Amino acid sequence: HYYADADKTRIEIERLIEKGEWETKEQELTEMRKNLLDKLKIKYDPIDNKAILEKLKIDNEVILEKLKSHDVKLDKLEELEKLKELLKEICAK
Repeated sequence: HYYADADKTRIEIERLIEKGEWETKEQELTEMRKNLLDKLKIKYDPIDNKAILEKLKIDNEVILEKLKSHDVKLDKLEELEKLKELLKEICAK
């Protein structure tokens, strides 16, 4: 038989939720975890989880910075294309 301390389990689950480490995409685990939360009477709303929202905010900021960087590179590439066409015109004369 396996012995589990409900209070320690509850504390650990709440810690994982707070750190944003409770979520998983595996359906089997999702159902088991929902049942565990119900048994331990832990209220959990993944949509309102502050850790997850903060991680998404950081991820969005990183993506935005990458997009800005790509936009600058694209502008430079377009400028190079214009210069290439201009050089072709000059060489053709």
